[in-house]
Amino acid sequence: MTDRPVPPEMETGELAVHIVSDKGANDHVLLLARSSAGVRVREWHPGNWSKGPDESVVSASALLARLEGVVSKRQRIDPDVRTVREWLTATPR
Repeated sequence: MTDRPVPPEMETGELAVHIVSDKGANDHVLLLARSSAGVRVREWHPGNWSKGPDESVVSASALLARLEGVVSKRQRIDPDVRTVREWLTATPR
């Protein structure tokens, strides 16, 4: 698959993060958005796939610590922590 920039009219400023669990039984999907109060997190997991996401606002450092903890447990996240960190520090459009 070829990486191409997202056309400006499709850019939402959000970042989706997939936490991949062993055999997919406990996967989580996080939809991140910058907020004046921190990072808005909408999270889907096996307990709410059909109900809608859990929502919270967390600090960037708390989010990164959580993702680094996931990686330290040898779980995979996509995109990787480096990409999430770069997204957090990038100037929003």
